[in-house]
Amino acid sequence: MLSREEKLKLKEQEREYREKEKQHRDELKQLKAEQKQADKTHKRNSAALRKAKRKKPSAPPSDQNKILSVFPIRDYLDEEDYFITYKSTIINLFQIQGRCFYDASDEEIESLVYSNAKFLQKYSDDFKIISMNYPTNTHQQQKFLSYMLNRPELQHFSDMLQKKLEALQALERDTTDRQAFMMVFAKDKGHYQELLRLLLGNPYFALKPISREKKENIIFQLNNMNKKIKV
Repeated sequence: MLSREEKLKLKEQEREYREKEKQHRDELKQLKAEQKQADKTHKRNSAALRKAKRKKPSAPPSDQNKILSVFPIRDYLDEEDYFITYKSTIINLFQIQGRCFYDASDEEIESLVYSNAKFLQKYSDDFKIISMNYPTNTHQQQKFLSYMLNRPELQHFSDMLQKKLEALQALERDTTDRQAFMMVFAKDKGHYQELLRLLLGNPYFALKPISREKKENIIFQLNNMNKKIKV
């Protein structure tokens, strides 16, 4: 039989064991709660990180790349008289000498079609035909008539000269001339010289060199279709 002191001691040990067991359960419960909270935080952070990666914008292209993607011309070489692109290829413009076929015979028109077909067989590289309506330019004629009006010995003809001057001014204000241009493309200088010999030596239609200012006006108009053509 256990004595009273032994029974009390045993009860004390049992009580301590139960308290330790309860404390252990509480610690385990708290540990599980902390682990659960940590898992939630990790999932929330991972989701936010994935969302941020999806929404993160890519680095915007530089202004130069955006411009060159739609306008590849980089410079104009005055000594060579052509445009150079950012890929070091060549672009140039020539004016096509116009001809009137309103009063042409069927044979003349058929000959023109045949000549153009022969040219296309020989010229296999890329080119572009550009047509634009330019305001009729009568500056030289107006300048001459203004000079004649200022001559004292021609005062008797001033009425006639003034009417002609006004007619030229109305013509320039109200009418346009259709002009055609040819844009050529070359890989390098050697290729350009080869194309130039073929173009300027062909008997099918005449090409005229044009000034840098007019070339730049054409390029400007092609990229600003709502702007008025500069004369």
